[in-house]
Amino acid sequence: MLYFLVTNAIACTYGALTLVVAVVNRGKSKGLWTVMTVLDAFVVALLFSGNGAAAAVGVLGYKGNSHVNWKKVCNVFDKFCGQMAVSIGVSLIGSLAFLLLVVIPVVRLHRRTWSINN
Repeated sequence: MLYFLVTNAIACTYGALTLVVAVVNRGKSKGLWTVMTVLDAFVVALLFSGNGAAAAVGVLGYKGNSHVNWKKVCNVFDKFCGQMAVSIGVSLIGSLAFLLLVVIPVVRLHRRTWSINN
């Protein structure tokens, strides 16, 4: 769960910093936008890996694992498991928003190059 927390903190901090840079830059530097798009892709990968890790631990807590004799813990810590499930869902929505931040500039670039070539 610590990895999940750290990945979301990194993504939140990065999002706030890029918002400030985007407002200050306002389309002046095309190279900066390219770098930000690549970094957005890295943040998307980081967020989805954090979500996957947290979901895997959550499934272990919910169902347990009889092969290694790990017992279910969500029947004891029901409130915590519910809160973690909600936080994973909200983080997944945020991950999809970051994914859109990557896809939209790529689609715009593709449209621009397609219209120039035709």
